[in-house]
Amino acid sequence: MKIGVVAVTRQGAATALRVSTALSELPGAEVDILAPARFAASFPGSRPYKQPLRQLCSEIFQQYSCLVMVMAMGIVFRTMAPCLGNKRTDPAVVVMDEMGQFAISALSGHVGGANDMARYIQSKLGALAVITTATDVQGLPAVDLLARDYNLAVEPLHHLKTVSAAMVNGEDVHFYIDDASKITEIIKFHPKPIDNYLQAPKKGIIVFITSRLIAGLPSESLFLRPRHLVVGLGCRTGISAAAVKEAVEQALVLADRSLASVRLLATIDLRSGEAGLVQAAYEMGLPLVSFSRLEIAGVFDVKGRDLSYSQFVQDRIGVGGVCEPVALLAAPAARLILRKRAFNGVTVAIVEEDWP
Repeated sequence: MKIGVVAVTRQGAATALRVSTALSELPGAEVDILAPARFAASFPGSRPYKQPLRQLCSEIFQQYSCLVMVMAMGIVFRTMAPCLGNKRTDPAVVVMDEMGQFAISALSGHVGGANDMARYIQSKLGALAVITTATDVQGLPAVDLLARDYNLAVEPLHHLKTVSAAMVNGEDVHFYIDDASKITEIIKFHPKPIDNYLQAPKKGIIVFITSRLIAGLPSESLFLRPRHLVVGLGCRTGISAAAVKEAVEQALVLADRSLASVRLLATIDLRSGEAGLVQAAYEMGLPLVSFSRLEIAGVFDVKGRDLSYSQFVQDRIGVGGVCEPVALLAAPAARLILRKRAFNGVTVAIVEEDWP
């Protein structure tokens, strides 16, 4: 986690140094102190800046997972306003006064973790954590925290606001999940098995925690998608990105799974630079990994009886298949839920991991 602690005064820089020392104790934390150049030398390890604060903020806003701004809240509002995007991409922002009396969660309290950061600073430095998110002050569970903590994709994102508003206003929000024993955090939401809904649909706002596709739902339904699918791909030379994407989408429909639950695409190293495959992965926002023929052959040695085999593919590239073994290589503990299917020059297999 990369954290920037920004000060605008000498006293603020002294507080920033104390904050940086505390935050450096967080596992995996990389902490920078950014202080005005005219007195940065007085604070060991600080990074001096000469540009106006507004310019500095625009330069560093996306460089850090969290920004601790040691200055007046009004300064932060005015300098950061042009940088704001949305809760998926904005960093956590915590504002502290220069004496270190308060740690105010100002931006991305849940998804970005600003609330947790403010509480951590309180625990280490004694600054009073100021939290204003409605679910926190009402002692309610937060759907966006659930999604963040268990790596659940929110689909569609704009419905999250509707669900959160309904919860803080005391309206009926019903939660359904494939297996309520999956995560203890779900207990706070009083979930029921999805089959209960399918047998007797309820009115109101519905949240489904599943990777399955469910048709005919209320328009305000929200899906929290476990990211536990890996798609294995083989393709011919010169395949288009459109063909790859269409093949993946068709395969997911056959598997009764959502694209939002896919965390990774996998292929053979011979195709790792195939332009259409690389472009498709980019457009779907998914990483693409590849495996060698030696690694694929190893999977056939162990699981050959359970895998689709093609003599034609064996003769051409030296292994009897690509999409199934590469998917299993990318997720060794997963189970095959869609065996090899061919779609206009693309072969697709899907494996599913347990979660969380």
